[in-house]
Order: sequence, then C-alpha cells, then structure tokens
Amino acid sequence: MDEKKQRQRILVGTALAFLLFIDLLPYLWLLISSFRASNDPFTNSVLPGQLTLSNYANIFRNTNMLRPFFNSLVVAVGATVITMILSLLAAYGFSRYYFKGREFLLSFLVNLRTFPALLLAIALYVMAVKAGLYNTYIPLILANTMMNLPFAIWNVKTVIDGVPKDLEESAMVDGLSRSAVIWKIIVPVATPGLAATAIYVFILTWNEYLFATTFMNSNDMQLVTAVIASAVTQFGVDYGWLMTTAMLASIPAIIMFIAIQRFIVGGLTAGGIKG
Repeated sequence: MDEKKQRQRILVGTALAFLLFIDLLPYLWLLISSFRASNDPFTNSVLPGQLTLSNYANIFRNTNMLRPFFNSLVVAVGATVITMILSLLAAYGFSRYYFKGREFLLSFLVNLRTFPALLLAIALYVMAVKAGLYNTYIPLILANTMMNLPFAIWNVKTVIDGVPKDLEESAMVDGLSRSAVIWKIIVPVATPGLAATAIYVFILTWNEYLFATTFMNSNDMQLVTAVIASAVTQFGVDYGWLMTTAMLASIPAIIMFIAIQRFIVGGLTAGGIKG
C-alpha cells in the first residue's frame, strides 16, 4: 500500500472515530451522570463532582425494580412479534400482488401513522375497561402493535421489493407452496431488513410512555418508562434516580441489537442458496 492510500485511510478512520464519539457523547454523559450523587446539582458542573455507586445500590436494594423491566420486556417482545408477523404477510401482499385500491391503502397506512396517539389511547382505554383488560398486558401490546404496524408494513414491503422474484418462482417450480416460499425463501433473504425493522419496533415499544400510563395504574404492572418518569415530581427532580433508571432501561435494547447482529450478517446470503 502506497503512502497516499495509507494517509487517506488514517484520515477516514479519524473522521469516523470522531463522528462515532459525537454520536455516543450523550450516552456517555448519561452513563457518567448515573454515578452522580443525588445531592450534587447539575448547576455546579456538567460532570459530577464525585462518582458514587449509591444510585445503583438504591435501585438494586429495591426488590420491586425488576418487575417494571419484566413488564416492559413482555410488552415490547409481544408487540414486536405480532407486528413483524402481520407486517410480513401484509407487506408480501402489497409487494407481489396488484389489486384495486392498492395505492390508496398504502397511502392510508402512511396517514394512519399520523393519527394522534392520545385520541387512540382514550378509545382503547374505554374498551379495555369494559372488556376487563385494564392493568393487563393485552391492551398495551395491541396498542403498540397498531401504532407501529403502518411503519413496519412500509419498511418490510421495501425490503421484499428488493428480493428477486426468480427465487420464488424457482422454489415454486420445485414444489413449495406460497406460504412455504415466504418462510423459507423471503424471510432468510430479507433477514437484514426484517431484523432492522424488529429492532426499531422493539425500541419504539420499549420507550413508549403514553399507553404505559394509560392502561396501567398498579405498581405491579408498571412499565420502566413510568418508573423513570416517577423521578420528576411536583417538589423537584431526583436526577440520580432519573439518570440511573434511564441508563438501566437502555441496556435491553443494546443487548438485543448485539444478539441480532449475526442474523443481519447471516441473512445476506442464507436465502439465496438452493439446497
């Protein structure tokens, strides 16, 4: 490698490292601030004057803290699984079939995402109370599925549009049914896009606050976003609690992304191999 190319690589690497640092800076600040003592106000300094583990100790001493994380995990995983299954089937239909009203329905999906969540929450709240589902996971899972489904359908449709139809036709010539083609051909090839969509839906559901406070008022059924918000009261803000719970709430999304990386890489070629 000549000197010019080596210099270009160093410049590109330095620029990427700088951009990565800028991108991670808010998260690094959140991490450092989670070790700030509750009696150390932010007006003194952007960074904590001294680091302490007392915030984490207080949270882990609270035996009820694991419950909100479990509740959020159930809701986020449930909504993500249902959303991905429905969006895959709907997106395949929009991508591979042309029917009357197709363009109108696609446009309607976009407009549906702009519908005020507050109005939807009021209607769903009344339905949940009358159906005896208040303080249960079901209305939360369904509400988040409804809100995220339009985005997921559009995103998955774009992914399926990029899958060559020749793969499907070859598989059907070999005797595969339409449903088998979806699960054995489309899904492996489209895994990168499906994984990215699933991560986004999971994060949106995990971070959702309006529905979390609308359908749950029991301490046992609280979601993690409601616990984070409890740091803000009419008498002030417990920044130690706020930063620490927010930091812990970000960990499941990071773990999920790391765990799903291998599927993103593996899906690039898995579906294109004919056995």
